[in-house]
Amino acid sequence: MCSPRQLSFDARRHLWIAVAAAVSFNTACRTAPAPPPVSPDTWAVVGGKEITRSDVEKAFRRMEAGAQPLSEEETLAAKLSLLDELIVQEILLAKATALKIEVADTEVDAAFNEGRKNLTPAAFEQELARRQLTEGDMREGVRRELLTRKLLEREVVSKVTVTDQQVTDYFNANRSQFNLP
Repeated sequence: MCSPRQLSFDARRHLWIAVAAAVSFNTACRTAPAPPPVSPDTWAVVGGKEITRSDVEKAFRRMEAGAQPLSEEETLAAKLSLLDELIVQEILLAKATALKIEVADTEVDAAFNEGRKNLTPAAFEQELARRQLTEGDMREGVRRELLTRKLLEREVVSKVTVTDQQVTDYFNANRSQFNLP
């Protein structure tokens, strides 16, 4: 076998590539530590926080309009959509925490009271009972929504500016999409 000095430049380069690939492969193939055990009720884990079936059920009851009952397929589709929303919300809440964005209790109270302004206290209690929710459940949902809105406002909306000229240019460039028979 020859020493590395006796190899040509190309051969040394190929040798280094092979060594780098072997090291990368070895690193990639190491077993990662096993994730912590999750309960059978867990539908997703985001940043170490479990989103459980009961979380999804509670969100579903919070969003329930009380109109026509949904079919089994529609209910499952709605719950899976809510699960997706809860996953995104958890990611956004983690970002809000990292950025130290908070929602004051007065903001939560104002939004909560706005949401129930058309109901008498008795009707509100009756609706909570029908949905199997507590006032705390509703307040927590409002708090989470306000936090995600505040994060999006700060990190996205406040940084986006669209001028009238940009709107006009876009419209003119895509006029055929707006001309419907």
